[in-house]
Amino acid sequence: MDWTQWAPRERANLCFIIKEGRVLLIRKKRGLGAGKINAPGGKLELGETALQAAVRETQEEVGLTPLNLEDRGLLRFHFTDGYGLVCAVFVARDFVGQPVETDEADPVWVSLNAIPYHEMWADDALWLPTVLAGGTFTGSFLFEGEKMLKQDFRPHGAFNPGRKPKVLVAGCGFTGLATARLFHDAGWEVVACTRSAESAAALGGEVFATVACDISRPEEVERLLGQHHGLDLVIHCAAPGQGGVESYREVYFRGAQVLAGVLAPRQLLFTSSSSVYAQTDGAWVTEHSPAEPSLETGRVLRQTEDWVLAHGGTVARLVGIYGPGRSMLLKKFLSQEAVIEGDGLRWLNLVHRDDIASALLWLAKTRTPGIFNVSDNSPLAQRTLYSGLAETLGGPLPPEGPVDLHRKRGYSNKQVSSRKLHGIGWEPKYASFLEAVKRDPDLLPGARAALAKS
Repeated sequence: MDWTQWAPRERANLCFIIKEGRVLLIRKKRGLGAGKINAPGGKLELGETALQAAVRETQEEVGLTPLNLEDRGLLRFHFTDGYGLVCAVFVARDFVGQPVETDEADPVWVSLNAIPYHEMWADDALWLPTVLAGGTFTGSFLFEGEKMLKQDFRPHGAFNPGRKPKVLVAGCGFTGLATARLFHDAGWEVVACTRSAESAAALGGEVFATVACDISRPEEVERLLGQHHGLDLVIHCAAPGQGGVESYREVYFRGAQVLAGVLAPRQLLFTSSSSVYAQTDGAWVTEHSPAEPSLETGRVLRQTEDWVLAHGGTVARLVGIYGPGRSMLLKKFLSQEAVIEGDGLRWLNLVHRDDIASALLWLAKTRTPGIFNVSDNSPLAQRTLYSGLAETLGGPLPPEGPVDLHRKRGYSNKQVSSRKLHGIGWEPKYASFLEAVKRDPDLLPGARAALAKS
């Protein structure tokens, strides 16, 4: 069974309520596993987190509201008929209400010393004792009908509500390094991953561990990162550099497959690009707008996005990135290479590197699945941006010239909305590029230093 090629058809959860030496189980009345003993639980609805669904399903199936849920494990099931299911496992130590029989389930309290494994799925006997003893785990199973063919069960130690959550940041370039540092400062255990040993060595002074690993190679990820199996979060922000379509496919798509398939993280977060929006009419685009890129590289990004979403992950579509030491707009303006293209009304969508890092941290904390545009939500027409720089820095307005229709990620003209991200509580530190030029003490000096080196 190659879990790097696997994607679940559905996502579900189980919630074990444990109190006074007993656990609340159910005899399932319908659906997959009807007639078997299990825990309350069921499938996630659109936009739900696994925890939200666990509470709702327990209420619906047995009339109880579980309290203070503990995230204990992750189950992956593949059936030989092609069906795939991923299931989060929770434990609750308290509840509100009284158990009632419903059309879905018949509840029964069972002593922890008398679990009826002979009436349960075959895999339960492998991982449930760990859960009931206070442990955490991940498990991957291959079934033919109700017969278990293969299993990969991995216990991960005792549940500790006070432990640091662990994140793997795959790709520690301009944005990834800032993200790793921010997560560390926020109290996460951080493991950074770079492709080359030279890049890893350059990060030797960081306070977190750095591993050189090719994320497109399953055997290498297992050997070098396998000890982090079942970790809380993987952020895939690796980039292919100057490579073409095949490099995109290897780093983005295959990298996402391998990271999720080998490491089985609780959460997967992929940094994509707003270049998947190919609109040219200057209108606002949201996460519901068509994302039909004209270039093959953009289609690889969309393929990766769909794969991550199928795993219940989060996609962050980033707009033009700038920050200290990296601002092509500032560099061109300072070197007088900038050109106002055509009428200068093409929209530029931008976001500060540090605001990307804070957005990724917010998405990790809220564990919100789905697609989110990450921008400062203040697009600037090209002429407006350069006029603002001329006024702020005292330089001349760039000359006019032809429109460049041959951009690396395709020509487009749109205004990217990040109101969905704002709607879950995130706000950028820098509300616009021109504000950052005035407020970020490192942005302008960084641009001048980068220009001096070029």
